[in-house]
Amino acid sequence: MIKKQRGLTFISWMVVIAFLAVQGIMAMRIVPVYINYSAVKSIMNELVVDPEIKGAGAKKVNELLKKRLKINNLYDLAKDKTAFKFSKIQGGYHLVCHYEARGPIFKNLEFVATFHHEVDLPTK
Repeated sequence: MIKKQRGLTFISWMVVIAFLAVQGIMAMRIVPVYINYSAVKSIMNELVVDPEIKGAGAKKVNELLKKRLKINNLYDLAKDKTAFKFSKIQGGYHLVCHYEARGPIFKNLEFVATFHHEVDLPTK
């Protein structure tokens, strides 16, 4: 009597485990980058309703932004002079955040993620 195979063989399990391990390693490298971007979006959106913004100039708004970035351990973005751009609009400022995050996945394989977020900061 011939038995039908049920389930996966040892080699099949090894392939599944290897695939899941690769996915897990990629997630461990990429997910923190998206968490940081989520924090940046949150900071920018909170600046819109911050009462300290009222009547503030560009320098004060920039200081508030940098302070919040440092509080959230985003020191690289706080030091990056090209990540945030202020432009004057009627009644306030237009703040644009645009930056790239790069990181390793495996030996010579890397990822690049581009992030962009804009808000209008009313200062009047």
